[in-house]
Amino acid sequence: MAGEGEKIEAKSCFDCVQSIESIYTGGSVAVSEDEQRLFAVCNEDISVVDVGSGRRLASLKGDTEVVTALAVKPDGAHLVAASRSMQVTVWDLATYTAVRTFRPHDAHILAMHVDASSTLVALGFTDGTVRVWDIDRGYCTHNLRGHGGLVTAVRFHPAADGPHLVSAGENGDVRIWDLARSACVAVLRAHDSAVRAIGFDAGGGVLVTGGRDSVVNVWSWARRALERTIPVYEAVEAAGVLRGSALGARVVYTGGARGVLRLWDADSGRELAAQAAELNAQHALADVVYLPRAQRLCAVTSDQNLLFYGARD
Repeated sequence: MAGEGEKIEAKSCFDCVQSIESIYTGGSVAVSEDEQRLFAVCNEDISVVDVGSGRRLASLKGDTEVVTALAVKPDGAHLVAASRSMQVTVWDLATYTAVRTFRPHDAHILAMHVDASSTLVALGFTDGTVRVWDIDRGYCTHNLRGHGGLVTAVRFHPAADGPHLVSAGENGDVRIWDLARSACVAVLRAHDSAVRAIGFDAGGGVLVTGGRDSVVNVWSWARRALERTIPVYEAVEAAGVLRGSALGARVVYTGGARGVLRLWDADSGRELAAQAAELNAQHALADVVYLPRAQRLCAVTSDQNLLFYGARD
């Protein structure tokens, strides 16, 4: 320690011991099935992040255009990403290298989801088209038309009793497709604005849709019928069903314009819990990613933060 009156020399330069880099700049976010890796858009690239430590494991270099959608295979082998160039790139997650690039359509991709077998990827386009591609073999298996405008969400049904796909559009229509017949078998109409979220319970018997019309609709999959409309009084950007919640058998989570996570009883429509708003926070929630194994929710904010919350209680 310097003595009294002794002159202290200020250090003129410093060595960098750690660098904290940006991992997310807005857009799509996905988490691997084992919940160990998170994939987030970072400008034109994709950050691969260790969920436990927050450390960036790799950066997947894009094609200089903004990434518009991404999804990871449940088997963890590949990540599929689309950009504004209308190209789709398949990344090998063992080596973090691109193994395939293709242009599936002459329109931009807004929505994407991979099926449970890790074989098929569904793509929702700005011209109202939905296409399904075989990821490994690189060819289109289904070309589905029916939406009159933007396709805003797509999701495969989780059950293995026949391949079904659900898609939603900006006009509020939700379509159920039987992929074995390449046919639309139901059109669900209970939204009057863009549907941004499609979710299922673990068994696939309950379908949940959320939209910018400030409601969440709960549907019976077997009857293709509306069971309940839950007014949430905010534009909904994300919705799904929790598994094994202590709050009840069918608990729906939502996130949207208010910027807080909220939980609802799907049977009664009652709000069960709401996250306390952060002081002086102005953000909305652009998405919510559910991690069922860890029972956590990753809230994706409009000001480009990724916030993790426990969902057990």
